[in-house]
Amino acid sequence: MQFSILRKELKAISRFSATKDIRYYICGVHVVQNNRGTYVEATNGHMMGRLLIDDAPKESAQVTIPNDAIKALSGTAKQGDEWLHFTIEGVKISVLSGNNTYTFQALDGTFPDCDRVLPLVFKSEEIAPAAYNPEYLMAFQQAAQDIKNTRKGANCTLSILQRGNLSGIVNIGVDNFVGVVMPYRDGVGATVPSWCYQPTVKPSETYNADGVNTQNSFNTAPETA
Repeated sequence: MQFSILRKELKAISRFSATKDIRYYICGVHVVQNNRGTYVEATNGHMMGRLLIDDAPKESAQVTIPNDAIKALSGTAKQGDEWLHFTIEGVKISVLSGNNTYTFQALDGTFPDCDRVLPLVFKSEEIAPAAYNPEYLMAFQQAAQDIKNTRKGANCTLSILQRGNLSGIVNIGVDNFVGVVMPYRDGVGATVPSWCYQPTVKPSETYNADGVNTQNSFNTAPETA
């Protein structure tokens, strides 16, 4: 199995991987080759990011790169556009970058089937408000900054297809990227609080000798000609 990826793209996808999780097999970036081409994905069980890096169909193969290897390969912001060339032989991962070669061992275990949480059919009744963990949304923004080479803190707009208690689809403005974020199932619904509405006051024509309205709390004086 062979593939190439930019440092910045690998770093971007790694933002969605699990860390210090007992499910060790999701503590890394999963690389998949099949009839779609070659893509990388990562998930922590609550959010997922997937990036297509080559659309040429391939024979089925997959490997999970551990977080320790990802950290060593992320480099600096100035190295973002450098290519990393991977060769996988069994559990041995060899990476060529410039004149340097790095060797790592792949994670064993079965990576989750992310297609199961990535809906391809949408029903109108599913499109509903949802509550999300802001830290997960920040991960998507940071991934967009990585891929687009924008400065830290730059505004990268996210679009979320909200599906109530079902998985939301996240767009970061990158054509070959798709994201998924799970909502809080017990989140507060998106409604306008009752106190925001103006109280309805029934008009009154009863005034005292001083011309003050005695029928409501607004003390409105009668209009004069």
